[in-house]
Amino acid sequence: MSGPLPRVLVVDDHDIVRLGVRHALAGRAETVDAADLVEARQKLAAEPFALLLLDLALADGFSLKALPQLRALQPGLRIVVLTSMEEDLYAERALRAGADGFVMKAAPRATLLEAVDTVLAGGVFVSAGLNARLLRRAVQGEPAAARDPLSTREIEVLRLVAAGHSTREIAERLNRSVKTIESHKAALKAKLGADSPAMLVRLALGWLGDSA
Repeated sequence: MSGPLPRVLVVDDHDIVRLGVRHALAGRAETVDAADLVEARQKLAAEPFALLLLDLALADGFSLKALPQLRALQPGLRIVVLTSMEEDLYAERALRAGADGFVMKAAPRATLLEAVDTVLAGGVFVSAGLNARLLRRAVQGEPAAARDPLSTREIEVLRLVAAGHSTREIAERLNRSVKTIESHKAALKAKLGADSPAMLVRLALGWLGDSA
């Protein structure tokens, strides 16, 4: 690669992940680390980057909702979500929120490099399987409600249910009233077919797996 290396901000709350990405991109990009959303915002406000590699589950928040604000700090910034969260559940949401690519952490190094190259060149990167599903949906005209049954807020509540938090704890973490969280949980029970709180927890674990 000729000329200066693109500057990449790697946002992840695990040191070993940031180290692994740095090694994966060695010779192809100049990487800078941030451990949370606060640090990411500070660095984006202070210096230019070509690309943001962003985990969704950070210690200080669920970064899907922060995507538009992060992009607004640098309008020309390209963004790739690099996460352990399930592609089927989160990739399309991330793209709609402003991401240019989505890569699972379990993917091989070659996939990450392809995603970085594709997005820096102005393209959009998703897995071949997701790309085929998105094309099929576009051709078949599948309604949004059919492909996206849960709202972003409901996903947040579901994650916290799966993590074992009580209704009051979820309300405090999301800065919402207990009544509001109870309404979200009732909607989740209806959408997921849960007839008890215990079943909602089991379904939440099934939906979110190890990423909850």
